Amino acid sequence: MSKTLLVAMSALTLAAALLAGTMARSREWPGLAAPSGRIAETELLHKAAGAGILARQAEDCLRRMKLAAGVARDPALGAADSAWIGAELTPLVTTLGSLEAKRASSSPDWARVLTIRLYHHGVRSGSVVAAGYSGSFPALNLALAAACQALGADLIAITSVTASTWGATQPGFTWPEIEVRLVQEGIIRRVSAAVTAGGQGDAALDLEPEARLLAWKILESCALALGAQIIAPSSLQDSIAERLRIYREHARDRRIVLYVNIGGTEASMGASAASFRIRSGFIPPEPFDLSPERGVIARLADRGVPTLSLLNIEDLAFRWGVLR
Repeated sequence: MSKTLLVAMSALTLAAALLAGTMARSREWPGLAAPSGRIAETELLHKAAGAGILARQAEDCLRRMKLAAGVARDPALGAADSAWIGAELTPLVTTLGSLEAKRASSSPDWARVLTIRLYHHGVRSGSVVAAGYSGSFPALNLALAAACQALGADLIAITSVTASTWGATQPGFTWPEIEVRLVQEGIIRRVSAAVTAGGQGDAALDLEPEARLLAWKILESCALALGAQIIAPSSLQDSIAERLRIYREHARDRRIVLYVNIGGTEASMGASAASFRIRSGFIPPEPFDLSPERGVIARLADRGVPTLSLLNIEDLAFRWGVLR
C-alpha cells in the first residue's frame, strides 16, 4: 500500500473520529426525520473539509485586504489573533462583547463542523436556509456561508452593519463590506438578501448621530453592491415583519428548513422576557413565546421552522469539538 494512500486513509479515519465525537457530545434536537438527498459519509466529510479550506482562504484574503487598506490592529490584539477580530471600540460599536468569544469564533474549523451539523439536521442541496447576521461574529457569518455553499443549500441572509466590541467594527470592514469584498474576490457567493443598520430598533438608534449616518452610508453602498434590499424600519416590530417578508419572497414558495441566528440581533431575539431564555445550539420548531414582542426566532418557530442559534460561542465550541 502506497504512503499517499496510507496518509489519505489516516486523514479519513481522523475526520470520522472527529465527526463521531462531535455528534456524541450533542444533546440537542436531532433534526428532521429521514430527509431526502442523503450522501455517503465520506462525501460529507469531503464537503466539510472543503468548507474549512474556503474559510482559511477567506481569512487570508481578509488579512491581506486589511493590510492593504492600512487598517491598524487594536493594541490589545496579538500577532496570532485572527483577521476576523476587529477593534474594541469604534463609532459603529453598539454593545460589549467578549474577546475570548470572538477568538473562539474565529477558527476556520467552524465551517467544517457547521457543514456536518447542518447536514445531520436536514440541510441538503437545494434546501432553503434563512439567517440573521449581526456584525458581531463575522467569522461565523463566513463559516455558515461556506457550509451552505459546500452543501449546495440556498442561504438567505439579512445582515447588519453594526457590531459588538471585537466584531466587524471597523469602517471599511463591517460585515456587509467584508461580504462585498469576498464576493468580488470570488471566494463566496452573495448571501445577503437585505442589509440593516442593526443595533437598537434595527436602526442603530444606540449610536451617536454621526455614527448612525456613517452606518447608513455603509448600508446603502453595500446594498447597492450586493443587489440587496434595504431595511429602514420605523420600529422593531416593523423590522421583524419586513425580515419575515423578505425570507418568504426569496424562498419563492419553498420551505425554509432552518433559521440560523448569529449574534444577538434584537430583531432575531425579540424584546420579550422569553428572549433571555433562548439557548445556543439547535432549537426545536416548537412555539415558546406568544408575546407581541417576540422576534424572528419565535415567529418562525410558530410556523414549524427550527433554529440554530450561534451565540454562546465558547460553550458551543467545546460541546461541538471545534478545533482552535
